[in-house]
Amino acid sequence: MSPSEELIKELGDFGIDANPLIKEVKRYLPTLNDEKLSKAFVFAAAAHRGQMRRENKPYISHPLETAMILAGLHADEDTLIAAILHDVPEDTEKTIEEIETRFGKRVSFLVEGVTKLSKVHYQNNMAQRQVDSLKKLFIHTAQDPRIILIKLADRLHNMRTLNFIEAPEKRTRIASETLEIFVPIANLLGIEEIRSELEDLCLKYLFPDEFKSLSERILNVRLKNQPILDDTIEKVKEELRKDGITAKVIGRQKNIFSIYKKIALQQRRLEEFDNFIALRVLVNDKDDCYKALGLIHSAFKPKTGKFKDYIAMPKVNGYQSLHTTVFGINGYTTEVQIRTNQMHIEAEYGIAAHYFYGTRKNVKSILEEDSRSDWANKIIEMQKEEDYDGNFVEDLKHDIFHDRIFVFTPTGESIDLPAGATCIDFAYEIHSDIGDRALKADVNGDILPMAHELQNGDIVRIIVSDFDKGPERAWLGFVKTNIARNRIREYFRRISQQDKIRTGKNLLQKEMDRAGLGLFKDLPAKKIKEFLNLNEKINSFDDILAGIGEGSIKPIDVLSHIYDQERVTLGAFNFLDRNILRKLPDNGTMVTIRVISKDAVGQLEKILKILSTFKINIIKTQAYMSFFSNHFICKLHVSMNTFNQVSELFENLEQIDGVKKVERLFWHRKAILALGIILTFSVWAMHPFVLAYIMEHLSSDDHPLISSAFLYMGVFMLFAMVFFLKSLTPLSFPELRETRTFWILTYLLNFFALLTMMAEVYFFSINFNWAIVTVLILMIFAYLTYEYVGYRRRS
Repeated sequence: MSPSEELIKELGDFGIDANPLIKEVKRYLPTLNDEKLSKAFVFAAAAHRGQMRRENKPYISHPLETAMILAGLHADEDTLIAAILHDVPEDTEKTIEEIETRFGKRVSFLVEGVTKLSKVHYQNNMAQRQVDSLKKLFIHTAQDPRIILIKLADRLHNMRTLNFIEAPEKRTRIASETLEIFVPIANLLGIEEIRSELEDLCLKYLFPDEFKSLSERILNVRLKNQPILDDTIEKVKEELRKDGITAKVIGRQKNIFSIYKKIALQQRRLEEFDNFIALRVLVNDKDDCYKALGLIHSAFKPKTGKFKDYIAMPKVNGYQSLHTTVFGINGYTTEVQIRTNQMHIEAEYGIAAHYFYGTRKNVKSILEEDSRSDWANKIIEMQKEEDYDGNFVEDLKHDIFHDRIFVFTPTGESIDLPAGATCIDFAYEIHSDIGDRALKADVNGDILPMAHELQNGDIVRIIVSDFDKGPERAWLGFVKTNIARNRIREYFRRISQQDKIRTGKNLLQKEMDRAGLGLFKDLPAKKIKEFLNLNEKINSFDDILAGIGEGSIKPIDVLSHIYDQERVTLGAFNFLDRNILRKLPDNGTMVTIRVISKDAVGQLEKILKILSTFKINIIKTQAYMSFFSNHFICKLHVSMNTFNQVSELFENLEQIDGVKKVERLFWHRKAILALGIILTFSVWAMHPFVLAYIMEHLSSDDHPLISSAFLYMGVFMLFAMVFFLKSLTPLSFPELRETRTFWILTYLLNFFALLTMMAEVYFFSINFNWAIVTVLILMIFAYLTYEYVGYRRRS
């Protein structure tokens, strides 16, 4: 007996045999070179000999099962052989070169695409390893998506055997990674069969209790609803047959994860699914799809708002079908999908259908024509960005794997964007020049701000400036696509360093005003130094400000490090609020915001819509017209839990068309400041009377000493008042601080105190050292003037 025969016999004892795979493949691929496939199996089995899986089977069982999954997608010969060999270079002494010699260049390229990602030199930790691996995988996939098909099949079999991994934390990590990365990939490629099974397996290990209870409930409901399902199928068949439409009508089972998601995320009750059935109608051509839809709507009453035409507007993964929901037999909610047989193949097998069901063999032409490979090219574009910050997985989730929407240009061209994308993303998707010059957007005939969130099917026209005005930095808080974010940052990188620093100061100060943290010049130097030490690329505070100015550093991140979380979360001096305010029901803190806007119809509605979007608890709302400025003013008393919420709310309110200014009001601190001002005025108003009383009741020998001491004490009080008011005002009146009104009032208050002192000197003939008093008074006004010059420079 030859070594190969011995190996086959040895594997046979474990129940491992390649013949079922060959038999399955020959059903759809009669031209299969079964000898070559058998050689690949023997070669891989010999290479993996001695290696065992956790389920106590020889390792070759895993690549064989991977190939069997791909056979279910009708994979071609090269893909199947590559699947069998995909772990050989990584886990054995055999090389890619040896695989190429034995099985050809195309097979070796596919194998290298799957295994090369494991050859990365890992610098830091497992997280970095995963990121680098994914980058390699996607870049290779952009050249041939069959690589990702092998990887998906590989992951599916590993998920099927995940129960053999003993460590629960490792099972959770693998299931989380699968749900966040590989399930969206299967969805993008349109492979329903693999996606739905992966989702259910992830749910099983991430939420075992929910999975178990849902599985049992769904099984019982299916058994209960089976008679209704059978009657509905017969009814639909009969209606279609009457009209001469040839159709296959089958019951469709929703996967457990999709039901769990609707219950968990859409807050739907499980009872809603108890009287729920689903059908799939397969017809010969597109015209029959629409005819069948009309007949079903005639037989059953359609549910309002539940019709979707994915034939006219396919999903980004190529999915095409008509969806409708009707009130069926006995009032059962019946969901119906109507598609052609070819659409069904595309829906089940996705891009695999394009590869393996078509007649063309040119991979390059398939890549160029199939939009389902676009995402891989977008990932390569992400990697080309010079300032890419390494947040690769998060960007994948939001920019590539997120649910997608289609919006249209006025000429009918469809633009594919992630759900939640704004007019900003749309503008930069058209062209960077359109984005840089964008002013507003015409969405379905309504003029809206650029931060407006787009919905599926919107028709959008960007209104641009006649000159290069440049994007707004606030847009960075609203963009969802990587291309828009990078184009905006690129624009701001081109401006001068001095402009960046100036802008950074303004943005940082703006954020500090929202938190009530005073002036940026008062930031603690020690904390700034700590922040600089954490960032090797930042050498000075100017670099921080420049980073804020160009959009690479967020002001809130700087404040979160410099101040403890309590101060940044709720605002400085919030212990006063805690003592004065009762705690709100949602454990939040009351924040008062004033929105100043032009007077226009629907302004209040727009403001309240923003609050509703953020699900913010509104305590009190006041809206009125300003008598002096003819502006619409809205005061909002809302409950907030974190300063990030405050900052994000401000950014969104400022984007409303017509809004001039959004400012935070600190009522309790204002009350304390007002009390201090009243007390100061009272002291100076009483000062002459107190001095007159003292001089009347004291002996003449004591007059000079007491009156001089009283005068010096008055000068000291004047300085203390100036310092106190100047320090507290930025915290209490950020909206007033940088205005001429504030400085005029400050100087007038000091002149009032000075005149009072001079009057006392004249009327009471007080003796004092003119030199000392003059120096003290000059110091007070020098301090004020110094602060005023700083204000002028900042403005």
